[in-house]
Amino acid sequence: MGTKKTDKIILIDADVLSHFISGGQILLLPKIFPYPIQVLDKVYAEIARMPGKKTEVDNLLNFNLIEQIPFPEDQVEIKKEYHYIKNKLFKGDGESACLAVVRYTQNILASSNLKDTASYCKMHQINYLTTMDFLCEAVKNGQLSESDCDEFIQRVLKAGSRLPVKKWGEYGCRDIII
Repeated sequence: MGTKKTDKIILIDADVLSHFISGGQILLLPKIFPYPIQVLDKVYAEIARMPGKKTEVDNLLNFNLIEQIPFPEDQVEIKKEYHYIKNKLFKGDGESACLAVVRYTQNILASSNLKDTASYCKMHQINYLTTMDFLCEAVKNGQLSESDCDEFIQRVLKAGSRLPVKKWGEYGCRDIII
């Protein structure tokens, strides 16, 4: 694993964590990009309500592979944006919190719910990563093979989550500049 860059963090939403747990690659997740991964307390609360997911995330936290951070209640700008996203754009609690925080911190969002996040990220020039971006980078880095990705995709789909493809060969990786 390369050295971590400390100037930015990846703020991860529940869907990407859930995909990597279902896909059987949760321990690889923090090793793919050279940025520390943090999870907001509001996102952790969502994960804690998902059957079978809390223990996996707790293990990442206990081994310091990811870090849980509190939502910055004392930062008025972020708090106002969070309430706006949640109440006017009708996004979920964790997703709203992540979007508000990354907008004002210049950090990187990890969320696969592009239907809800892509236009907001584009409007505010927010860098984001999806589950598929993590897989693309892991293949590029030699951490996963294409057949590993096929297995991951099948496990995630079998668990009832959505991904944009049913097989790795159907996906075209995008150029990521973060």
